[in-house]
Amino acid sequence: MAEKTVEQLFTQIKKLGQDGLHHKALPLVIEVLKRNPKDMDALKCKIVCLLKLDKCKEAYHTMTTDKELSKLPMWHERAYCLYRQNKLEEAITELNNAEPSPKVDELLAQIYYKLENYEEAASIYKTLVKNTMDSYTNERETNLAAALASSSAFKSKPVKWVGVRESTYELCYNSACYSVSTGDIDAAQQKLEKSSELCKKEFEDDEAETKSELAPINVMKGLCLQKSGNNKEALELYSTVLKEKAGDNQTLAVAANNIICINKDQNMFDSKKKLKIATTDTVRSKLAASQTNSIDFNSCLLSFYTNQLEQVKKKSVQLQEAGSPLAPLLLATLLVREKKFEDALKALQEGSSQEEIVQLSIAELMKKTGSYCDSADALKKVLTISKKPGAISLMASLTLLGAGPGAAADYLDSALEELRNSGKYTNEEINGWALQCAKFCLAHDMPEKAAQNLENLLARDPSNIKALALLIRSYSLFDAPRAHEVALRLPDIDIPADIDLEQLEIGVGVTSGRGLRKVIQPEEEKINEANRRFETKEKKRKKKKGKLPKELVEGGPDPERWIPRQERSYYRRKKRNRNEAIGKGSQGLSSVNKAAEAALDMSDKPKKVIEEESKPTKATPTPPPPQPKQQSSKPKSKGKKKGKGKW
Repeated sequence: MAEKTVEQLFTQIKKLGQDGLHHKALPLVIEVLKRNPKDMDALKCKIVCLLKLDKCKEAYHTMTTDKELSKLPMWHERAYCLYRQNKLEEAITELNNAEPSPKVDELLAQIYYKLENYEEAASIYKTLVKNTMDSYTNERETNLAAALASSSAFKSKPVKWVGVRESTYELCYNSACYSVSTGDIDAAQQKLEKSSELCKKEFEDDEAETKSELAPINVMKGLCLQKSGNNKEALELYSTVLKEKAGDNQTLAVAANNIICINKDQNMFDSKKKLKIATTDTVRSKLAASQTNSIDFNSCLLSFYTNQLEQVKKKSVQLQEAGSPLAPLLLATLLVREKKFEDALKALQEGSSQEEIVQLSIAELMKKTGSYCDSADALKKVLTISKKPGAISLMASLTLLGAGPGAAADYLDSALEELRNSGKYTNEEINGWALQCAKFCLAHDMPEKAAQNLENLLARDPSNIKALALLIRSYSLFDAPRAHEVALRLPDIDIPADIDLEQLEIGVGVTSGRGLRKVIQPEEEKINEANRRFETKEKKRKKKKGKLPKELVEGGPDPERWIPRQERSYYRRKKRNRNEAIGKGSQGLSSVNKAAEAALDMSDKPKKVIEEESKPTKATPTPPPPQPKQQSSKPKSKGKKKGKGKW
């Protein structure tokens, strides 16, 4: 068979490339290069085939080692190979030498996204969406939405959402991710439902592809349920995704990590199995740094729950070296378990983490070590709660313990002024808190301070009767004349005509020893009441005859009712107890002694019989009582003592 010409080989390579059969085109390209190693078209075709077959390392090696190719301005191709090998800084250097173009900007935005510089990536995508119009518009908008959502979720920075369309399931999904990061769970759930419907419509003919694309959507649905407190439903979704293994490795890792969070200190065996899914090297390279830190932190917590404290120490050190903001918290937890509060506080302070949970832990440890003022200062750094009334009350209590009531009152005044200037609360709420501040001053023997605060309050709200009454009380403690002047400002009371004031004054009672109120009555009323009691005679109540029981036997009550039931004449034992010889009753009493009782009973015998029986008869000798056995004169030998101090 005749050998194919170079032109025929190139024709076949072009056709295979158009059909996407690059694995068949590559051997033909190599055949062309054997005939002419310097053929530039063949070299370029080889690079394209290698890139399409994800052989980026080989493609980069070819471009850098071949003299002819290295001279060509293939900056974009070399940067793409470096990007796929995760050599991101080198890829940026290559792109900086390239001429500006949309494809260079898109690759640069992808690299910035991989470096977690989401703001820069979003800025580039905004420019591309605005200035470029082609078939890749949906993909660019999807990437823009992903950059904005990631910036809001992983960087905890407020990002303004751009009005991106929600025409595809990817756009709806990224928009839902942004809503979750801002805390709008209801909106996120609605967008995820819409994303699921669009995904099913797009891949209705391919069931496997539908499951693969629905996997991240279902994981995000589970996260929404988990944040809403529906852990059971969330666990079912995560378990379904892991069971089907339809999504990519990153999706499965996130689902496994979230199951570990739901399990907490329960179901340890299952958590360890899930941890293996989330900690493989191939998965970690594709996750964001905050995601890997979260997985490592959960791994440490799992070791802590299983009392593997040495592993916790090693992992927490590794986390700290990796820059995890929560790593010092693990070390502090171990030290707190050993009651080393000062060392735990030092570990948290050296970590210099600005995470809210770390700052709250620092405040708690400071309180435990007695540094109350420092604890209040640590709470002030937590901006999310420092301006809330509950936190202000806590900080005032800590300041009271650490610096005394004067400093606490000053802090309350400044905090109240900040709340008033914030504009988030109504005048009624502000005035109520001001009244509480004045009561605090009075309770801690600062009437002058209380009077000053109440005067300011009445200047803003003159009709506040409670504040006016409290002001009179405050002035009465250090300035009685001023208290009388302020008392004149009290409004008059309209007393109805049907109320007798004298009767009200008479009804004012005094308290007796048991806390009951005795009404003071005038002398005339007391005399009249005594005469009334003397004149009226109390009527005697007639004693009613007691009712007899319904089941009473004719002839009156039972004469044997005081005798134990077992010893009555009409008592019949049950069949199973008739053969028992010993009867029940008081000690020494039985049916055998009835003859002796009859002989000793004198109530029914005539007098003569009693006298005859009482005459003395011949004495009958009684046997002597048995004497105890005499002990032998031989003394018993004492046994050996086994020990001292034992019973």
